Amino acid sequence: MKKNYAFHLPFSLNAVVAWLMLVLLLASCETNNTEPADPYSYYPMKVGSYRIYEVSEDVYSAGNQTPVTSVWYEKEQVKRIKKDSAGRKEYIISVSTRSKPTEYWEKKKEYLATIYPDKVTIHADNEILNPLVFPYGDNVKWDGFRYFNINNNDPRAGYLFHYEVMDSPFELDTLHFKRTLKVSERADTTGPVLYRLGYKHYATGVGLVLDNQTDYDYLQKDGELVGYKVIGSGRRRIRKIIEYGE
Repeated sequence: MKKNYAFHLPFSLNAVVAWLMLVLLLASCETNNTEPADPYSYYPMKVGSYRIYEVSEDVYSAGNQTPVTSVWYEKEQVKRIKKDSAGRKEYIISVSTRSKPTEYWEKKKEYLATIYPDKVTIHADNEILNPLVFPYGDNVKWDGFRYFNINNNDPRAGYLFHYEVMDSPFELDTLHFKRTLKVSERADTTGPVLYRLGYKHYATGVGLVLDNQTDYDYLQKDGELVGYKVIGSGRRRIRKIIEYGE
């Protein structure tokens, strides 16, 4: 007698098709998430929007192994817009400070931010900083301090800004940012006599969320290092965002 053998799949053809469609959909979503963000979303400007930072600073001085530590709070708020002679929008940003979260804000100054098609410039304290350039990419480098009048002894001299991380998620304490840029401003951390590190994180829809500026000179006596990387002088200032909104 001839026998008929049937091979039964553990799932139906419809299930296979549905599974393949789900895989393609997830792959499409992943691809979209990795596409470059609108570069201008990393430095959004809207009148009334604000950012509040906690600022901590450690200052080292010669002969004092323990730093003097200070903590305060800064609030930046976009107050108004004006136009320059070429018709470009210039955003006036107010900066206020307080020593404790329970104190009232005290206005300290205003600065000017201009967003060009290819860059952002900040006019503050009689200096012009160029923190971002567009489009961003792996091989993009620029002199963020090109408009500064600094000499070779300045810790900021001689370094080119570049993008170290792009369009990546970033956790900062309890805050989660889906897309961020990390801009390296200087990185000389392996030398025997000094330590230079500066970087900023920017998040889409928010702007600056973290700023770390560290400059140490290691302790020397009669031209010789004292110990291994003992800090003789310098400072570290960290600004991290704790609140933002409109």
